[in-house]
Amino acid sequence: MGFACVTGAAGGIGRATVARLRADGYRIAATVVEGGAPYDQADLAEPLALVLGSEAHGLADDLVAEADLRVTIPMAGPTESLNVAMAGTVLAFEVLRRRRG
Repeated sequence: MGFACVTGAAGGIGRATVARLRADGYRIAATVVEGGAPYDQADLAEPLALVLGSEAHGLADDLVAEADLRVTIPMAGPTESLNVAMAGTVLAFEVLRRRRG
């Protein structure tokens, strides 16, 4: 147990996935474009499952509502969001950086 990263790029995130992760002891962190804690200030203590939505639609509102926390990657300039692969990379790096201390 420790860290998991699940994406909705293939439409594979649903209540069953979140329920299984929670049953396995993970806290659920939903990634959102706005309204979440900045990733570098968020409580990313493990066990943690980062749940990332599709690039086009993000996560379903009900999944965001069920999450233990919401995480945002602040954007500078005209950029609205990162693609899901880049967002996952940034967030996974932050979790691993903290693990190393």
